[in-house]
Parts: sequence; structure tokens; C-alpha cells
Amino acid sequence: MSENRPQQHVQSADVASTGAAAEARLARLVQMSLPENRNAWALAAKRQGSRVVGVLDSYVPEEIFHAARIVPYRVLGTESAETPLAEGWRLPDMCRFTNHVLEAVLSGQVRFLDGMVFTDWDDDERRLYDVCAHVKTLPFNYILHVSRTDTPRAYDYSTMLLRRLIEALKQQWNVNISDQAIWDAIALCDRARVLQRELYDLRRREVPPVSGAEALGIIMASFYMPRDEYVAELEALMPYLAGRAAPLRNLSPRLLVVSDHLDFPRYLEIVENEGCVVAMDDLDTGSRHFWNTVGECNGDPVHALARRYLTRPPDPRMAFWDRQVDQVITWANQWDIDGILHLPSLGGFERLCCGPYFSRRLEEAGVPFRTFVREYHVANTGQLRTQVGAFLESLDY
Repeated sequence: MSENRPQQHVQSADVASTGAAAEARLARLVQMSLPENRNAWALAAKRQGSRVVGVLDSYVPEEIFHAARIVPYRVLGTESAETPLAEGWRLPDMCRFTNHVLEAVLSGQVRFLDGMVFTDWDDDERRLYDVCAHVKTLPFNYILHVSRTDTPRAYDYSTMLLRRLIEALKQQWNVNISDQAIWDAIALCDRARVLQRELYDLRRREVPPVSGAEALGIIMASFYMPRDEYVAELEALMPYLAGRAAPLRNLSPRLLVVSDHLDFPRYLEIVENEGCVVAMDDLDTGSRHFWNTVGECNGDPVHALARRYLTRPPDPRMAFWDRQVDQVITWANQWDIDGILHLPSLGGFERLCCGPYFSRRLEEAGVPFRTFVREYHVANTGQLRTQVGAFLESLDY
């Protein structure tokens, strides 16, 4: 028996060492989207001669850039409270997200970009394109129309528009974007989406493997890392995450957070520190970004992309608010959610417009909810804590 004791000690040390290494690896992935880390991959790609193009939302198919060997970079706004440069072009009480993004552009925070691709997600983003195209801070500015419906006619029209984007990229940088390259990029991005979905499925457990803030950080890391390296990192971590228990103060109540352009995991940390777990989200930087895959099919890969991006879980800018709320209620049931925290950002016109309908539908479904209108950057944290604390008390936890 005594001969086995040193061996057992070594095995325990190995397990502890493996666990510590996995925790460090997880921490690096979670923190990849922080301001001090998110530019590292893009700058390295620039040094190697690659182009880096910024995108504003998840309606722009990243597969097109991967197929062209262009690095897609998700542009976030500044974290500062003030946006003095942007306010020379836009009123301060307009959409906070677009004001902060414009501040990042005008202040030179994203000067390494070779261009940006915008969408008409809403009028504010369209006007943001107008300003950026006018000041010509970046050499390439392009706006992509995104349909507000998901009909076969919309798929065909969107396919044509994506083909126009492809041609614009070819003309700007003389890149080759073949259909086979797009299919290869689709397979790679779908692999990442499958892994992200597996991670979110693990969050259905009573003791989730990651906190809501950690989960958001993991998803946002995919906005900045080379996709093949991101897939390798997440694949390596999944066995460890399958047995991990998130370091949370409380495991209940379980909340689902709804918002758009919630780009800072710190918001979810504040919520969870009040004594709950964000077990699921309805975020364009979270679940809505990866939820459905393109899948394998024959024919035109660009048409397959058009269909996938128009049929992912909808944002309030789409013309079917009913399906958006239906999806949230479905997630609430599947993830055993006790309450929904609605965090529209100031000036987020589409989200604020659908707010009354959203609230009424949740009331009819008997789902507890609370709304707190937030700034884009992390601010008014005391008010947020008070609102979350009151909400948790109302849930009898």
C-alpha cells in the first residue's frame, strides 16, 4: 500500500496542474475581447501583410472575409464616457453605440483597419456609414442592405447583394473569392458555431460550467481570434468545461439577459454579483451571433449564407417581433429561467420601439421581467445593482 502513495500523490498533482493550466487557458480566452487584448491578432495579421476589415454587426457574413483571406474585425465603441469627436457629427443623445463607434474611428483607435463594412441595421448605423464615408478616415467603406424579412424572395435579393460585396472586395484589393473557398470558410465557421452551441447547452445544468460574463467573453473572443485557432482553443477546453463548476456567488435565480450591442461582459458581472446566474442570453454578441449553422448543401454558397444570416434568431430590427419573443420564451423554458432582464441601450431605437410589445408578451406568458435602460459604456452601475437587487427580491430568492 505504501508503494502506491507516491504514485497517487503524483497523479493528484498532475490533475491539479492540468486544472490550473485549463483555468489559465480559459481566462485568456474570456479576456480576448478586452481592449488591451482584442487588437493583438489583427495587428499580427497586418504585419504579415493581411488586410483587416471592420464589421459593425453580425449580419455581415464573416465567411466572405475568411474566403478572401481578409481578417474580419468586430468594431466596438470606446469605453470612455465622453464622445467629443463624435458629437461634432452626431447629437449626444442619439444611439450611444454608434456615437461610441464613431469616436473610436475619429480618435484613431481603429486606424489599423483597411476598411469597414456597415449594414442598415437601423437609421443610426446608416448615418454612421455616411459620416465615415465622408471623412474618409479609412480607405474602404461599404454598406450592405439587410432585408427585414426572411422569405425566399429576400434570400434571392440578399444573395445578389452579397455578390456585390464580394465584387467590391475583389476590385478594392484584387483578391480571389471562389465558391469553394466560401464553402471551406462555411465549414470552419460552422464548426465554431457547433462548439459554441455545445457550451451554451452545458449552461442548462443546475451548476453551469461558466458564468454569463465568461460565456459572453468566450463568444466575443471569436470576433478577434483567427477562426482556426479559436476552434482549436475551444475544442481543447470543452472536455474541461464539461466537468467545471462556475465560480458563482449563487446558482439561483437563473436569469436570461436580453439586449443589443452589449459589448462589455462587465455588465453581466455586475448582474451576477447581485446574487444570481445569467444562465442564458438573447444578445447579438452572444446566442444570436452563432445559434444556427449554414449546414451542408449543394448549390450556391452565397445563397446559403444569405439564408443563414436572415434566419438566425431575429433582432428587433426584423419585421417579426412575435418570433423574437417566441424564441426568448422558448429559451426561458429550456434553460429553466426564473426571470428575464431586459437591458436596452439609450438611443437604441429598434429595441426601445419593440419594448412595449416585448413586455406585454412576457406578461401574457407569465414570465417575470425587468427593464433597465443602460448606457453603451459601463455606467450607472449603482442604479443597475439596485434594479437587479429589487428584481431578484421580487422573484422570492
